[in-house]
Amino acid sequence: MFKQKTVKAFSIVAIVLSILGLLLSVVGALLLAQVEYSIAFFLGIVSWAILLWASIIGFKLCSSYKLYDEEYKKVGIRIYLIIVAFILFFFVGLIIGLALSVILLTALWGLKRNYDEWDNSESSSYTSEVTNTTEPTNPNDTIQPNH
Repeated sequence: MFKQKTVKAFSIVAIVLSILGLLLSVVGALLLAQVEYSIAFFLGIVSWAILLWASIIGFKLCSSYKLYDEEYKKVGIRIYLIIVAFILFFFVGLIIGLALSVILLTALWGLKRNYDEWDNSESSSYTSEVTNTTEPTNPNDTIQPNH
């Protein structure tokens, strides 16, 4: 349930569902523009746009990063919550709150940022190791200057 391929597949499903939720909110806002309650549809548009962004970040985490099983579980839970939010929106007519979408985006963005920082620090330490290993280790291996 929280393997890389499974979470990646469900992140694609979450992207598609977020696009559908966004389109439904846009259509609802356009059709009911004269109604006083149309502000709820605009909040729905913002929420679905944020959830779409979170879904894309989840997909990038599953496809571009080598994560441990524990990290796939963290990403997977948030992706599954996006799918549950769509089901609630579609079948019950519940517009998810802006707070839920911001929380999910912040959590996935935080995970991605941590992995980006970890990759950058790892690559810089690797570079310093490579430069240190180019020095001769045997005194007989020194290069004589050209005279």
